[in-house]
Amino acid sequence: MFVNREILIVDSDFSALKALKNALIENGFIVHFAHDGDLALRLAIRHQPDLILCDASLPDMDGRELMERAHKEPESAGIPFILLTPATDVNVKVAALEAGADDCMEKPFDETELIARIHVVLRRSAKTCRPRLKQDEAIRGNLVDLSLIDLAQLFHMGRKTAVIQVEGEQTEGQIYFEAGDLVHAVAGTRIGKDAILELFAIQDGAFFVHLHVGSKVRTNYDSLTKLIMDSACRLDEAGGQPQVTSVKDPKALQLNRSPFSEGIKELFEKGVIEQFGKP
Repeated sequence: MFVNREILIVDSDFSALKALKNALIENGFIVHFAHDGDLALRLAIRHQPDLILCDASLPDMDGRELMERAHKEPESAGIPFILLTPATDVNVKVAALEAGADDCMEKPFDETELIARIHVVLRRSAKTCRPRLKQDEAIRGNLVDLSLIDLAQLFHMGRKTAVIQVEGEQTEGQIYFEAGDLVHAVAGTRIGKDAILELFAIQDGAFFVHLHVGSKVRTNYDSLTKLIMDSACRLDEAGGQPQVTSVKDPKALQLNRSPFSEGIKELFEKGVIEQFGKP
C-alpha cells in the first residue's frame, strides 16, 4: 500500500541508522537519512518526505526541537514525525507527544511493530490523501497500438516531463520523465531499473499519460538506450519478442525518429491516443 513513500531517518548512531534504513527499504520505502538535526531540516525542506523517523536525542538538537523547527517551515509543516526514545524514559515520550509527535517508539525497535506504526501514521497523515492520478484527466492509449518503449522514446526526444501510468493484466506501475530523462519508476514492490524493465515487458494493456507531473526522487540513472537493450535481453531470455525492431543493433538504439516520434498532436490525429477530461 505504501510502496514509493519517502521517509527521512534522523539518527546519529550509524548502526541504528543502518538497521532502520535496511528495514524500510525491504518494505518498499524510499529512504533519505541524516546524522544531525541541521542536515535533517534541510533534507525535509528539499525532499518533503511523507514521514520523518527521528531519534529523540541528536548531537545538535533534540528530536522535539527538530520537529518544531520543521513544522514552522512551509515546505515541511505537514510532515508527520515518529520519535525514537529510550525504552525507560517515559517522560521523553510524554513530552514528545505533547509537543506534537504523531507517535513514539522505543529503541531498540521491533521491525514488525515499526512498520505497523509507520503504516498507521501514514494512513492518518494528510500526505496519504494527496490526489491520485485520475484516468479521466489523462491521455490514454493501448500498448498493442503503441508500446511503452516507443512511448518512452517519444517523451525522450520531446524532452517531456510527465508520468506514464501503465496497467497490464498482472502488473501495473508508473514511469516518470523529467525533461526527457527517465528518472523514476515503480511497479508493485519494485522501483528504479527493475520496475522499468518489468513495465517494458508488458505488451498488452492500457497506458495513461499525465503531462507536467514530475517525481521528487530519482531511482534510475541508466540511459534509455541501455534500458531498451537490457529489456530486449530479458525478453530474449524469457523467449518473448522484443518490442523494438532490431533492438540488438546499436544503430537502432540511437533513438532517432521512430514510427511514433511525430509527437502528441500527430498521435491524436492517428487515433493512437485519446484525450479525456477538461480541454
